[in-house]
Amino acid sequence: MEELSRWTDNALFDAMPMGIAVIDRDFNIVSANKAFERMFGEWRHRKCFAVYKSRQTVCQECRGSEAFADGLPRVNQEEGYNRHGRLTRYVKHTIPVRGKSGEVGFLLEISTDVTESELLKREYQLLFDEVPCNISILDSNLKIIKTNKRMRENFGPLEGQFCYESLKGKSHECGQCPARLTFKDGQMHTAPSQVLDIKGRKVDFQVTTVPLGVTADSFDYVMEMAVDVTETLRLQEELKVAYTFMETMVAASIDGIVTMDDAFEVTVVNPAARRILEAPSGQHITREQMAGVLPEGFFARVATAIGPVYEPDTYITTFCGKKLPARIVGMRLMLEDKPLGMAFSFQDLTEMKTLEKEKLVAERLAAVGQTVAGLAHGIKNLITGLEGGMYMLKSGVEKGAAERMVTGMDMLERNLVRIALFVRQFLSFSKGRQIKVAPIDPARVADEVVELYAARAKEHNITLIHEKKEPVGLADLDFEGMHEALTNLVGNAIDACRMSENPVNRVVVRTMDLDNAIIYEVEDDGLGMDYEVKQKVFTNFFTTKGTGGTGLGLLTTKKIIQEHGGRITMESEPGKGSVFKVILPRNRLPKSPANNQEGQPD
Repeated sequence: MEELSRWTDNALFDAMPMGIAVIDRDFNIVSANKAFERMFGEWRHRKCFAVYKSRQTVCQECRGSEAFADGLPRVNQEEGYNRHGRLTRYVKHTIPVRGKSGEVGFLLEISTDVTESELLKREYQLLFDEVPCNISILDSNLKIIKTNKRMRENFGPLEGQFCYESLKGKSHECGQCPARLTFKDGQMHTAPSQVLDIKGRKVDFQVTTVPLGVTADSFDYVMEMAVDVTETLRLQEELKVAYTFMETMVAASIDGIVTMDDAFEVTVVNPAARRILEAPSGQHITREQMAGVLPEGFFARVATAIGPVYEPDTYITTFCGKKLPARIVGMRLMLEDKPLGMAFSFQDLTEMKTLEKEKLVAERLAAVGQTVAGLAHGIKNLITGLEGGMYMLKSGVEKGAAERMVTGMDMLERNLVRIALFVRQFLSFSKGRQIKVAPIDPARVADEVVELYAARAKEHNITLIHEKKEPVGLADLDFEGMHEALTNLVGNAIDACRMSENPVNRVVVRTMDLDNAIIYEVEDDGLGMDYEVKQKVFTNFFTTKGTGGTGLGLLTTKKIIQEHGGRITMESEPGKGSVFKVILPRNRLPKSPANNQEGQPD
């Protein structure tokens, strides 16, 4: 016992892990243990406020002065500077020491460094408040003990309230409550939940609950973390609607649609595609089969192209080996720079091709009907002229009037000349020869026509030129037929310039290969035509050349163009000239024997 008493008197003071200092009434530190010196540094012959706070004067709220005055012990948390000059937080126990007279002569101050624990507390509080989800702490009665900053902003002050009452407006616990399940088994649980925010709006949460305690076997609270998934669920619903819409559109499309993933495995084949390709329902389609369906090289072009690859008029091969005319589009599917696969769309043009043929036949029959109507009109005019001449001749004979007989003979002679010209041109128009198609250079036809009319144009001070816009590819045309058509157009253009009042005129012939069509243009700056003339120019043997024309030239031109599957348009303005445009789509041109391959309808 004496040794224990001696150790208590001499060694206990320094053995204490807390900093202990003895302060007199003048705030001098008269004694301190080693732990205090390790915390605050050298203390001998120094005032307490200089050691604790690095001050030169007594602290404004000095707890020691209060303890000297009332003799009561105190516990308070303070901030000061450690022996390295760093800010430190410590809990100070101040114990007054009374002498025999009962007066407080000294203070015993015990200081415990809580700097690290306070720092951890602040960090955890910051994490708790700033974590990007709603967090609440629940006790075993499901009463909310604590919430983080986000939870308070979204739902207001909830501490002390039952979660099911404050968040859902219920008077009882929710069925399959994840917090209650965690309290039962100590495990983490996750569940969807719908709550009402501070403004009464419904919010969808994904809730996760975990036990909160020193050990998993001993806990009194559950931490509930709730992530707002309202927007995510809305986007999922919109995506579901969009996917259903697209799926329905693809399934109902009359065009065949096939998609492949980035490994070139076929993922989607709509019913139209199976019907067009003659693929049985449920049969898996391979990459090799798709490559065989498409025109040669098309699959490889799509696989390397940046944008869509379009073939407006081509052929595909069905699974049964049948060739079908089709319009196809292929495109690589990309998400930014990541390839997703490819998509193909194809339309069966069989019915369209049939309708086009029927339309061409109808157009040609219409031209024949127009010709017959015009022929009747022309013959009627000629007969009228003959009747007039016969009347003058007959009346002159009866009356013995030589002048009337001469006039009548002159009328008969002029009308007989017109009949001969009319019959020759009509026979040429209606002889119905089979056009002879071969691959030719369309520009060469225009070159020869311009060369043919060069001398005549120069004679009348007319500039005649041919503008060829490169490149112009070979096309299946009847050279003689197109030569005759352009001859009529260029001849009419020169005549229009001759009849104009301009001292100098110009005729331009253009040859172009645009938008998969051969195009000829004949433009002049001659007389031009008014509205009434433009309405008659292609009908009823109409001519503006008096007895010098039959009106069959443009009808012949139109017939030749229609035989090539094309059309002719015209723009004109009185005094400014005219532009005739011949458009010959390549996909409607008659096939030459060399290009009329087996299995491809001509």
